Amino acid sequence: MKGNLVYWVREGNERMRSLRLTVCSEKDSDVLSRGGLAELRRLRAQRLVSEAEKQGARLSYRDLSLILLASKSTLKRDFRSGRE
Repeated sequence: MKGNLVYWVREGNERMRSLRLTVCSEKDSDVLSRGGLAELRRLRAQRLVSEAEKQGARLSYRDLSLILLASKSTLKRDFRSGRE
């Protein structure tokens, strides 16, 4: 299972640019079965942020929320629990 997405972000000067992001990866099913849904969301969010940074862009919690269909508070909680 693999799935990519073209996501448009607004740059500082109001210009839009596209990013190619991997929403689903081969590893995801293993992570889901081993670590559950929160771990899968955390992995995907980290992957999306990393891929965006490699393309010279930053994703906000709002961006991640739209892409992953999760609330900002859920994503923040996932990131917090991943650091413990």
